[in-house]
Amino acid sequence: MFKKLSLASVFATAALGLCSTAFAADPTLTKDEAKDLKTQSEAVYKARKNVAEANEDLNKGDCKTALEGSAKRACNKGARALSKSDKAAAKVVHEKEEQQIKDATKDTPK
Repeated sequence: MFKKLSLASVFATAALGLCSTAFAADPTLTKDEAKDLKTQSEAVYKARKNVAEANEDLNKGDCKTALEGSAKRACNKGARALSKSDKAAAKVVHEKEEQQIKDATKDTPK
């Protein structure tokens, strides 16, 4: 039932690797570059949250059609927990990216 979410996690991890290299490539950033990277990071964060919510809906739909009673409730609870953990992971990634941007802009002359 939760295969869709695992595949989404794999893609999110791969995307994170590509985004992280963009931050590490240039040790110093201008204010405009930092602002652009923050905007992009925020957009990616919101997209990850939306993906987690969509996957939760899909998993709950699978639970609704395949199970009944206590198994259905347990399945729904698992779908909510998985969505919550994916959202938390997206937040951690976003905060790490923001910190990398902040660190890279500290060294720039004003």
